[in-house]
Amino acid sequence: MKVNIRDLLDGLEDCSVLMEEENVVSVMRIKELTMKKISQNENASRRFAGKRIITFALAAALILALGITAYAGYQGVATPEAAQRVALEQIEVWKEMGILSQDVIFEGDADAIFEFEEEKGGSYWYDRLFTHSFDVRWYCNNQSVTDRQKYGCNLTVDTLSGKIRFADIRAAADEGDVPVRESQTADGSRTLYFYDNFDDIFPADLTVDRLCSLLAEYWGFSGYTLSKTVDDFYGTEFDPVDGSALVKDLKSDSIYYLTVFFEGDQMGAPMYIQLVQFPGYSSLMLGTNHGVG
Repeated sequence: MKVNIRDLLDGLEDCSVLMEEENVVSVMRIKELTMKKISQNENASRRFAGKRIITFALAAALILALGITAYAGYQGVATPEAAQRVALEQIEVWKEMGILSQDVIFEGDADAIFEFEEEKGGSYWYDRLFTHSFDVRWYCNNQSVTDRQKYGCNLTVDTLSGKIRFADIRAAADEGDVPVRESQTADGSRTLYFYDNFDDIFPADLTVDRLCSLLAEYWGFSGYTLSKTVDDFYGTEFDPVDGSALVKDLKSDSIYYLTVFFEGDQMGAPMYIQLVQFPGYSSLMLGTNHGVG
């Protein structure tokens, strides 16, 4: 049976202390708030005093058991509005780390935000457990939904850690960009143009080793291994790529992606890096729940 931490407190009287979403809860702050709460209740009836102290102490103990930062992160990603705020904050972290280009920006409110409950992915996903998350989306120019902005994305934000678990970052081609190839639609009524504008998404000199090292640092892993890619679903197989290769050279006209195992990932499941050229825009996909995993 799935048990949520909040279910454990349902039967207890609520005398918790409201904490600001933006602040990370510290051990000293918990102690300060606990002592303040005890002091406030000194004049309360003896019948309720013990219950209130025990209730608050239990909540503090549960916070400590889960990890202070993790609990604060969950509290900060409890709503779609908070998910959007955290997604934008994490994009800035990726830009500062050098994972993304400084030009990447998502304007206005997200076009769509979806909430996903915790679930196990099954054998197709190597039995990886996907924790509770929000999928935050901005659509870019050359997609059919809207023509609002250059950059678009699908960002899966983990509600417990507040970190991006999966990202699909897209950049529409600029006016004047020269297509690298073209193709006709099935009925021959339209020509589709494909562009190589991946440097709009990430630095042009970013190597595979550098990207994997940065992702390991971001997710808290100790290292990584570039693995052979075998995909029975698509009937494809690729040897491990040289870590010194430039990420921009991973693109392919067909289904191609790089398989990475991160050291310290308790799931032991692969993660992926893929570059795709779509009609009118380019896309970088990476993370734990890759679209073709």
